[in-house]
Amino acid sequence: MTKRSTQDLPADLPDAALAYLEALPPGRVVAFPMTPLDRTGVPAWKAALFLEDPRFPGAMPSGYGYGATDGEAIVGALAEIAEMIGPTLAMVDRPRILGSYDALVRERGAGAVADPLTLCLPAGSPVGRDTPLAWTEGFRVGTGEPVLIPLDVAACDVFELPPGYTPFTTLITNGLGAGPDLDWAIAHGLLECLQRDGNGLLFRALDQGVTLDLPESLEPATRALLARLDELGIEVLPKFATDEFGLTNLYVVGYDRAADEPHTAIMLSGCGEACDPDRDRALRKALLEFCSARVRKAYGHGPLTGALQVAPPRYVEDFLTRALPSLEGEETRALRAMMDWARMDGPTLRRHLSDTVFSRRTSKSFASLPRTALEDTRERGRFARERLAAAGIDVLAVDCSLPGVGVAKVVAPTLEVETMSYHRIGERNARKLIERDHPLIRFGEPTDALRPVRLTPDAVERLGGQPLFDTALADRIVGPLYPLYREPEAHHVAYRLGQVPALRRSA
Repeated sequence: MTKRSTQDLPADLPDAALAYLEALPPGRVVAFPMTPLDRTGVPAWKAALFLEDPRFPGAMPSGYGYGATDGEAIVGALAEIAEMIGPTLAMVDRPRILGSYDALVRERGAGAVADPLTLCLPAGSPVGRDTPLAWTEGFRVGTGEPVLIPLDVAACDVFELPPGYTPFTTLITNGLGAGPDLDWAIAHGLLECLQRDGNGLLFRALDQGVTLDLPESLEPATRALLARLDELGIEVLPKFATDEFGLTNLYVVGYDRAADEPHTAIMLSGCGEACDPDRDRALRKALLEFCSARVRKAYGHGPLTGALQVAPPRYVEDFLTRALPSLEGEETRALRAMMDWARMDGPTLRRHLSDTVFSRRTSKSFASLPRTALEDTRERGRFARERLAAAGIDVLAVDCSLPGVGVAKVVAPTLEVETMSYHRIGERNARKLIERDHPLIRFGEPTDALRPVRLTPDAVERLGGQPLFDTALADRIVGPLYPLYREPEAHHVAYRLGQVPALRRSA
């Protein structure tokens, strides 16, 4: 049997794309451009792998890629497939260790086990150092020393968990990276961890409205793309998140000025994010991702007619049929919220986003942001690790590489993610909210809604007592903006709305 078909891909693929194709497990690869779904012209591709392995029912590894060229976009899409399937293949058969942090520390030493109280637990979680967990072996990036990491944060899919195991938080892909080798993949994953740690309390429903003043001296390609978007009537808002650790952390949002654009309202929620030592590289990445996000959202959550316009015949039906077991167990809140958005027109959705995503309250000079130009992603990762080490933050990773390409899941204890969606919060975000005098953090007696931030005893002392996170207030703040945080699987909204006739009987 042929390992895979590449008939939908161009003949002149970049070497990196060929390496990813060769590394993927047996199955049929389908890839196609989504670029026609918007008028920006920025290349955006979708790729999916129909696995032959029967062990993973419902698994549908797929990826979205973008770039200045079709080649860059294809590489990005295939890299995301590698990121999705690499951890599953690496961890499904890898020995899992069961035990509590305390017990494992007695056996292996404190430096050989990641402390769950530093891994951004959900507020009020009962998990502590004496809680039995499932662990997998990772390593400390700086030294290569082995370190046990809970599967709760190392795993990306249920296939990687022991039968019947319930993780202490929803599995997420934050920290995944891929590249020509493991060092590159780790750097990629680490920059994503930093990106999301840096902007998590500063954008979306908590957008601070800090726009960036861009100079005329931007790189020519970036300036040209900004000019094109302006000519197309797309108002682009580059925004500042943070410059912590000497890295530029920014994001790009925007809206169509004309009332009858975009043709699919969900495109208004497109956002591009970036964290990089070099401000120019960060802006270019976020701007391209913003354009790609508009297309991705239209393809995945807009009317099915758009997806059918660009996808090969029967692809959408085949995708949903294969993914159906996963769809049935999908997060209900994300699906319902996105279905609400799917029923909105452009002006209505824009009003929903006007006070947050599209807010402009103050500005910051782009020229004031860090600008350390480095040779490649490996060097950018090294730079980030050195800055984190100086702040006392360690970097751990799980090697999930495929033959010939690097894949890693990076876990950086104390860096945080998913505070407003899954109520995961640790010392860093608690401190940030305290410094802003934000009512999301209180002190006093816990209640059903006011839940203790799970911290080490030293962290509690540093914060001056046990902080409580107001989960009810967090849910009210996010409210109808939940699709900015979590999205259902592609085409699930169309499926639930009965736009996929061949699958209606299964709904």
